[in-house]
Amino acid sequence: MREPEATQELVPAPASSNAMRVGAVLDGRYRIDGLLGEGGMGAVWRATQLSLQRQVAIKLLRAPDPAQHARLQREALALAALQHPAIVAVHDFGETHGQEPYLVMELVRGESLEARLSRVGAIGAREAVELLLPLLDGLAYAHERGVVHRDLKPSNVLIAAGDDGPEPKLVDFGIALLTTNPAARLTGAMVVGTPVYMAPEQLRGQPLDPRVDVWGAATLLYEMIAGRPPFAGDQLMRVITRVVDEPPSFPRRAADLDGRLWSILMGALRKDPQSRTSSIATLRVALAGWLETALSSRASEAESGRRIAATAPTVPPPPDSKAADSPQGDSMDALIRARLGGG
Repeated sequence: MREPEATQELVPAPASSNAMRVGAVLDGRYRIDGLLGEGGMGAVWRATQLSLQRQVAIKLLRAPDPAQHARLQREALALAALQHPAIVAVHDFGETHGQEPYLVMELVRGESLEARLSRVGAIGAREAVELLLPLLDGLAYAHERGVVHRDLKPSNVLIAAGDDGPEPKLVDFGIALLTTNPAARLTGAMVVGTPVYMAPEQLRGQPLDPRVDVWGAATLLYEMIAGRPPFAGDQLMRVITRVVDEPPSFPRRAADLDGRLWSILMGALRKDPQSRTSSIATLRVALAGWLETALSSRASEAESGRRIAATAPTVPPPPDSKAADSPQGDSMDALIRARLGGG
């Protein structure tokens, strides 16, 4: 069972929009088919784009004032340019009659990482790294284009079923920072996110840069391996204290977690961003190297097992109780009868 944790959002949940009800048609283009989920920054609906008969997801965002509305629109324009297999695509941006902004996104059929961990618990370190690497590719791609996610958590990762296995995708760039905009480096008075997954500099309201996603990626990896976040707790202030001041504990029951991988994790979870792993790309190189070694080691172990099995001595089968009925047995009986004169 996963440890209770403080996951309160630091912004209030939005009120439902009158325009977003099942059967309604938004802007004459999108028929609302059902509610997919709600969170601190808005609600996500399943819808049909009528012109193309395409299934989409629509996220209704919360914009408390005109300045916030304008920022969300600028972010939507930037996110629409992010075309990467590990990032859910953004198709459109608009606003309801009540002036609530919304994003139209690719609809991913699958489950969230949060749902998967709730269903199966912790997964092995090798599988966890394999799931994380595509997400790191997507984050590096976004960082190169000046977009920082800053809200990495299991509920913001969707796992689609691909032809070659699971395909993880990042969602919810709705509170992303645009580092190409100088003003975006300041968080201002509003601290947004879920405390158990936030970096220390986020909780302090300090300027942010791409290293906040290094922290977020490391918390994802830790939770996949351990089955719980690295700084879980049942009281909000306790969680904040752990994030800001305390190191994470080593999950001793985690499968495949060795000293090398733990060192990589600790480098990405350093409290001071200046001392933290410098970039998502650097973290990816380290994890890919670890995974290559781990897979090679597993292959070597399997090969050793096959060689041992092939060279093991063959044990002869036990004598057959029916041997007396064999042709050789019949010949011996005839020889004995001939010697005794019994025909």
